[in-house]
Amino acid sequence: MDQEEILKKYTGEWILLFNDQIVDHSVNLEDVLRAADEKYPAQKFPEDTIKISKVLSGSIHLH
Repeated sequence: MDQEEILKKYTGEWILLFNDQIVDHSVNLEDVLRAADEKYPAQKFPEDTIKISKVLSGSIHLH
């Protein structure tokens, strides 16, 4: 399964976290990446304070 198929299979919303607080969100990963680049340029902020995660929707069945 390629990356695009995985993203379609597990729907949800991407969130941008800064110091463990949600500062932005979108269903589109590119929007969250753009927001991270605009709000928190790499030159000004250390990498470990910015996180991007996906909150899955629906029921997830683990094997």
